[in-house]
Amino acid sequence: MRLSFLFSVILLPFLLFSQTEKEQYRDSLQQVLKDLRNLEKEQQEADVLNQKVEVLCMLSREFDGIDSTKTFDLAFEALNISEEKKYQTGIMDANFTLGRAMMYIDAQKAADYLEKGNELADQLIKNDSSTTLLKLWANGSYNLGLTYGYLGKHRKEIELTDKVIPIVEKLGDSLFLANIYTNLGVKYINLANFNEAYNSLNKGRDVYKLLEDPQETTFNVIQLAMVFEGLDSLGQMKKSLDEAKGLLVKYPNVFDGFNYNLQESQYFIRTKRPEDAKIVLDEIFGLVENDKGSRLYGMVMQRYAMAYKGMKDFENAVAYNTKYINNAKATGSGMTWFEGLYQRSENHAEMADYENAYSDLLKAVGIYDSLETIKTVAKLEELNLKYETAQQEKEILGLKVKNEEKKSQAYLLGGIASILCLLLFGGYYVYSQRMRKARKKEREREAEVELLKQEQQNKIFSAMIEGQEKERKRLAIDLHDGLGGRLSGISMNLSKLDKDEPQQYPKKQLQKVMKDLNDSLTELRSIARNMMPETLVKFGLQAALKDYCSSMTGSETKVTLQFYGTDKGININQQVTMYRVIQELINNAIKHAKATEVLVQFMREDNQVDITVEDNGVGFDKSKSLKQKDSGMGLSNLQTRVAYLKGNIDFESEENEGTTVNVHINIDAA
Repeated sequence: MRLSFLFSVILLPFLLFSQTEKEQYRDSLQQVLKDLRNLEKEQQEADVLNQKVEVLCMLSREFDGIDSTKTFDLAFEALNISEEKKYQTGIMDANFTLGRAMMYIDAQKAADYLEKGNELADQLIKNDSSTTLLKLWANGSYNLGLTYGYLGKHRKEIELTDKVIPIVEKLGDSLFLANIYTNLGVKYINLANFNEAYNSLNKGRDVYKLLEDPQETTFNVIQLAMVFEGLDSLGQMKKSLDEAKGLLVKYPNVFDGFNYNLQESQYFIRTKRPEDAKIVLDEIFGLVENDKGSRLYGMVMQRYAMAYKGMKDFENAVAYNTKYINNAKATGSGMTWFEGLYQRSENHAEMADYENAYSDLLKAVGIYDSLETIKTVAKLEELNLKYETAQQEKEILGLKVKNEEKKSQAYLLGGIASILCLLLFGGYYVYSQRMRKARKKEREREAEVELLKQEQQNKIFSAMIEGQEKERKRLAIDLHDGLGGRLSGISMNLSKLDKDEPQQYPKKQLQKVMKDLNDSLTELRSIARNMMPETLVKFGLQAALKDYCSSMTGSETKVTLQFYGTDKGININQQVTMYRVIQELINNAIKHAKATEVLVQFMREDNQVDITVEDNGVGFDKSKSLKQKDSGMGLSNLQTRVAYLKGNIDFESEENEGTTVNVHINIDAA
């Protein structure tokens, strides 16, 4: 249970005067208000009314915490005048003032007033970024953030506080800034985020040092002690407490003294010195003795219970547990109530009073179950806020028993508790299991449908690819056996004519025709090889790639193949598709990238195939969409073929630095 609900008042930037100075300040404001009222009777000028509204709000804030009747009367008067005269700045200021006064009475109403003020401030500040308006916005927004925290909206509080900080820095209000950082540190302590708490508190401490006001540092240092406890750094916790003690000697303060003793008692409990913890608690008991409805009283009672438990005085521990529980009921803190019952159950068990131990545990589990339901409905929002310390947090979340000297009867109690938990949560478990199974079946059905769709798509695509390859094979046969045969016959006849050397035909002409025909045959063979390489069908992928790379090597281009592993076990369709992928990549490198050197690597290890094609061509800018490069490069066709193989393809390229293409294929998946 943390202290942010109490510390926030102290951290507000309005407490700038001593008690005597504040009384004098209030008297002077009241005199100004009286003069303005008299002046208002003589002349109804806008400036007079505006000044009156401003003074009413200032005076209302000064009476806040001293005289609630005057606080609200003055603020409502300012709001009524402003609304009647449609004075937007006054409406904003009055709403901020009312919200601030409501913060510790009705947080939701406070939020309503502060949100209205904040909305108006956001509008006004667009046209007027004067220091006065920025100060009003900063204070009002900060109070709105604190109110969000009281309502459990901790993220909204932190977000709004982060917006306020740069404005306060701009205004140069160092004390306000230091207080904001310190209160933000307290917030992070409440959320058990001790690293962020440490950072925020240190920022606040740095500003306090610049102000050269060590008295203001005391509270900050005590909070650092809490952070170090949360981080399980008890040595650093002791150093911080010693520093705070030194400051309190120089600058005594009742509130800081109370807070210091409370944290020192926790240090003694953590270091197994319960007698010292009780002595420290005795020093501050008188401050809360007559205020049994306050949370501070409950905290002191809890510390007493822990101290007596450490001293093995379980009867007194139970008595203080009971006071702690009664305080939790009075303050409406469900988690505190749970903690008290659970801790009292442990102490009853130590006394072998198993009937009461069982009863307390039953009540604790019931409360915890209710809190868990509320927490689920609230979407698990910041459960850690309800924990007093990291040690208690572990006890709550794990329901763990940390007493190493627990007697054998305690194990019996643990067994009873387990049975109880099973009975209480059995119904919920059965229901959740049924829901889980139903959701699982639904997911399985969805997965089956998706798998069937995928399989259908694969079959369609496979059929399409297979059809394309069959058509290419048919065309290759037709070209080779049909047109190729006829062209060969023409070549033979022309050769015969060349041998006979008829007088009517010039020999040079015939030689040229023969050359053209031979070139046509060479081109025809190339086309046939590209459409369905005979080498691949007869000898496999490795031989086909070697043959193709050799054919693509010429006077201006060198294509090198490095083949590691074997193509055995790869079916013919997969081999053909891999061949087409590599063929397309080589063609792109030579035709589009203007490469003079191309390196092709084919590496197979078990069922994994990795293909890399690297060139020294012109490359391209990867920041541009690959779709822009697709015209003429066949990237879409490449990606389709790789997708057919259930693989993935990756391009690495820079302008004038060449291109590297990596393809990874799992043969089992293909």
